[in-house]
Amino acid sequence: MNAGATNGILLLGRLLLAGCFLPTAIPRLANISGFAAALTMKGVPYGNIVATGIAVAEIAAPLAVILGLAPRLSAAALIATLAVTTGALHRFWEYGGLNRQVEEALFLASSGIASALLFYLLVGPGAWSWQGWRSGAITAKPARKKRQTRARTAKPKPKPATVRPMEEEDEFANAA
Repeated sequence: MNAGATNGILLLGRLLLAGCFLPTAIPRLANISGFAAALTMKGVPYGNIVATGIAVAEIAAPLAVILGLAPRLSAAALIATLAVTTGALHRFWEYGGLNRQVEEALFLASSGIASALLFYLLVGPGAWSWQGWRSGAITAKPARKKRQTRARTAKPKPKPATVRPMEEEDEFANAA
């Protein structure tokens, strides 16, 4: 696979990862007190502080993921927010029936997003990112090297086969 396709796939992956967080982060930020109350009801200590930290991380870190800024830090922040929210809000083992199925599906979806973030943490954002631009990975197309003509060197001539001196008596003559 060529580098352009790889970097395009990494960019698409970053956009999809950010899309997993921003739609839920904006309403959480708009109703931070409700989110804090939900966390507190589920037993999370310091619900107001945790809710504020999660809301800020779920807005800032996906934007950093889109741009490819600080990939390890942004992935680690999103993994931490996923661990807290998934562990606190999607405890499917406490439910039964249809609610259990819904909470289990949300728990597993969050686990899948966490695994994608782990891949992002390890692989990085690719060349089409802020980090790639800063490191010089994004440059103009490299100029083609001109073919250098080599001076033709004379090939050594093959050596003639060594000739054995004939013996006085011919081997074939003795055979007759």
